[in-house]
Amino acid sequence: MRPLVVRPRLQAEQLASRLQQAGHHPIVHPLIELQPGPGLITVPQQLTQADCVIAVSQHAVQFAQDYLLQTGLNWPHIDYFAVGEASAKLWLDVGLTVTWPGDPRSEGLLALPALQQVADRRILILRGTQGRELIADALRQRGATVEYCATYVRHYPSQDGVALCQHWRAAGLDSLLITSAELMQTLEQTIPHCDREWLHQLPIIVPSPRVAALASQTGFVDITTAKGADDRALLEALEQRNHP
Repeated sequence: MRPLVVRPRLQAEQLASRLQQAGHHPIVHPLIELQPGPGLITVPQQLTQADCVIAVSQHAVQFAQDYLLQTGLNWPHIDYFAVGEASAKLWLDVGLTVTWPGDPRSEGLLALPALQQVADRRILILRGTQGRELIADALRQRGATVEYCATYVRHYPSQDGVALCQHWRAAGLDSLLITSAELMQTLEQTIPHCDREWLHQLPIIVPSPRVAALASQTGFVDITTAKGADDRALLEALEQRNHP
């Protein structure tokens, strides 16, 4: 298949490589760029005050880890939780013990036994400058003190939607790999109205039921929900869609 990959460039190229190894021919066009966030300067102090850290994305961990390396600091030995396996792996690679759910969503994280009794615990959530409040709200209701650290900022470069659609049609684009609600909304806003009917008829792979529901509301009709946003899950879902 010839799927469109629009996630940030480094992750897009990694996913594209895996797709190519499996015989697919992806089109890589990142719709979002990530830059260091304003919260990085406070990471060392916040870590010393935290009982545990939660990462909502691999980007949140990567930017924090890069900053700690630059400043000669290490992650403290406290409890670490990640929403998905990709985030957890970054911590595992530096020797930390990490807990993450089999269900790679905020809801899956909140269902972990270790996060049920958190009264009086100080929890630091690593994320971008914006995001869902579900995790923080739920943990506060359970009695925890929750702080955020914005380790990265999202930037959306301007796009020529008409030229993109012409290029994608000519290149034989036949499917979409969309890894977040933000990317789906950005793609929808980028595409001219006259091309949206064509776009909505393409098979789309999404990482969760929440994004699948948004895809349906947006107008997509051929929706496959992967078991997460990591490369393996997306490839498995694409293969399943291609060979039901």
